[in-house]
Amino acid sequence: MGGGRRLYPARLDDGGRGRADPRSDNRRCGPGRRSVAGWSAGFRRRRGLLPRPGRTPDAGGGDTMTLLVNLISAYALVMACVIALWFLSMRIRNVSIIDMFWGAGFGLISILLLLINRPGTLYPLLIAAMPLIWSLRYTAFIFQRNWGKGEDARYTKLRSWAETDAAFNKLALKKVFLLQGHIMVIVALPVIVALSLSGPPALPVLMWIGAAIWLTGVLVEATADRQLKAFRADPEKRGQILDTGLWRYSRHPNYFGDAVMWWGVFIAASANPLALPTVVGPILMTHFLINVTGVATLDKKMAREKPGYADYMARTSGFVPWPPKAKAAPR
Repeated sequence: MGGGRRLYPARLDDGGRGRADPRSDNRRCGPGRRSVAGWSAGFRRRRGLLPRPGRTPDAGGGDTMTLLVNLISAYALVMACVIALWFLSMRIRNVSIIDMFWGAGFGLISILLLLINRPGTLYPLLIAAMPLIWSLRYTAFIFQRNWGKGEDARYTKLRSWAETDAAFNKLALKKVFLLQGHIMVIVALPVIVALSLSGPPALPVLMWIGAAIWLTGVLVEATADRQLKAFRADPEKRGQILDTGLWRYSRHPNYFGDAVMWWGVFIAASANPLALPTVVGPILMTHFLINVTGVATLDKKMAREKPGYADYMARTSGFVPWPPKAKAAPR
């Protein structure tokens, strides 16, 4: 076995003679020297640009199987949680508990995927950390806001549509709990896919661009929530319309920040082009924030209940912050 040639174990059909390993090129580095290729690979692995030695890029469906396991695991976790909350809501007669789970659910998905995959490179760790950090702030905010205040008016109205409690419970399971659970999994697709990919990101710069956009969204949402909380806590502002701070430039800056945050997660995940199809996640979230549960619904309610809100709508951007129009001069 001299000369640096590695031999395969002897086989019966070659008369017991070992044969040379064809993968060996019979070349060695000089004493005390490392090849440039080896040094480069080690450097990039330490920077998170190459996978760990124990996890090689997909060459035969490995990433596909990992994605399937991650997707099924995340789906099972979310469905188990929303069904458990549905049973609890029937016992306490309060569907609003699902709102407290909305942010926490994304954090649980991130934790589950980190436990399953145990990533050792920067790309998956960053993608998982972003929704996890956001969920901590958002869940604490919603919990503090909703705790002890009874069922939200949206669900009370839905309850009035059903003739019996049993009919309402079935309606709530389908229209509230299961619906939110499925939306949560779709919105989390950038995270699920990113933690399923073993190869290095092709465009690492997108990780940092996405992280910057994510941070911007988190700060906008948190600032808008804080301003709204302070406004509601001031008895002198009762009956008035919040049109200062971020609310001067957008009627719903909190929703805008939420959408921006999810777009940041997607852009960071798309550093690996295989995550590009998960754009359906931020698109769906933005659609719901604008057209379903957010801007459109709340504007109708506020215009009906708050004098002067129509004027506020006329001069203030509905979603994207923008300089307000001048107030119309009185006639």
